[in-house]
Amino acid sequence: MNKQKSNNILLFGIPSLILILAFVITYAPKPIDWRLSYSKKDSKPFGNKILFELLPVLMGDNSISTSHSDLSFFVGDELPEGENFILINNQILFENNDSETIDDLLLKGNNVFIAAEKYDEGFLDSLNIKIELSQIQQLPFGSKDSTSLNLANRQLKSAFGYGYSKGINNNFFTSYDTLHTSVLGINSKGKTNFIRVKKGSGWLYLHLNPIAFTNYSLLDNDNADYAFKCLSYLPRAKTIWDEHYKVGMHRQKTPLSYIFENPPLRLAYYLMLIGAILFLIFESARRQRMIPIVKPLDNSTVNFVETIGRLYFSKKNHLDIATKKFTYFKEFVRSKYYVRTSPLTDEMYTQLAEKSQIPIRSIRQLFEMGESLRKIKKLSEADLEQFNRKIEYFYENCQ
Repeated sequence: MNKQKSNNILLFGIPSLILILAFVITYAPKPIDWRLSYSKKDSKPFGNKILFELLPVLMGDNSISTSHSDLSFFVGDELPEGENFILINNQILFENNDSETIDDLLLKGNNVFIAAEKYDEGFLDSLNIKIELSQIQQLPFGSKDSTSLNLANRQLKSAFGYGYSKGINNNFFTSYDTLHTSVLGINSKGKTNFIRVKKGSGWLYLHLNPIAFTNYSLLDNDNADYAFKCLSYLPRAKTIWDEHYKVGMHRQKTPLSYIFENPPLRLAYYLMLIGAILFLIFESARRQRMIPIVKPLDNSTVNFVETIGRLYFSKKNHLDIATKKFTYFKEFVRSKYYVRTSPLTDEMYTQLAEKSQIPIRSIRQLFEMGESLRKIKKLSEADLEQFNRKIEYFYENCQ
């Protein structure tokens, strides 16, 4: 009887205690994550989920698209007209030919809105703009001495400004081309922190306080009014939201990190571990099982290709796939057109464009994308698809 009672305790008591512990760990209050994000997916204080969800209200019925790659890669060869591009992050350091792409977009009549504390120096030099950086203000919650921002337009400005108590800075523009630049906003010291630059048929908007557009700021007092007034300068048109230039975008995430960030998945993971432990406890005695006969795989080309394809798909090694496709592409160019693919020179681009009848800009962009694969550690599925489309375009249209 005592043995039976002990078995019942072991069978039901221990799993119950482990299950209770798993629920406590999963649903216990978590500390607030104050790390910068600026991503449309994050509801943390310094994410941009609220702003992104409210963009359709500002832009009307026009579609909102998302770019997960650098602008030159996303835009491609055909430049749009009359569209809005929004980039928000703590710093914007352009890759590849993004500075030139922004110039082309502005000349075409598009509008680019950038909010960042730090900008690419080459980009600022091209605009003859200089910035003075300041320390981040970390005032206590509820402080009456909060840093404030305001708009220059009399119809939009607030009588007392918009106060911020966490994460805000007092960065300001020290010099800019007054002939083509309009002052749209100022900080608490009366310095310019929000400007509009005319270029071609488009407008470039530069803001030095990206924190003002985060979830925490939008929910603090009436600061959402300030963010929406800043974005109201953009016309109601199709809008592209940037998700590439974000804090931690290149940080590699493991499957376990994704599981632990989601409470339901985390609970399921704990329950799986509990089930595995219980299985080991009650099935510790080894049982002899029949050894199944495994037939060897057919040694055929089709089965081999399918096996390799499944292997790559399961590993999600998009960078390796892109590197191999670029290697095969260069071999195709060398064997078909007898053009050397190294080193990359203007003469090589011109020669290949004449022989293949593909625009030289597309060829240059394709080779620059391929060469940039050596400098990165990870490639997203969306970027792989865009890179593949560039290569397929060449194969389908070359002469």
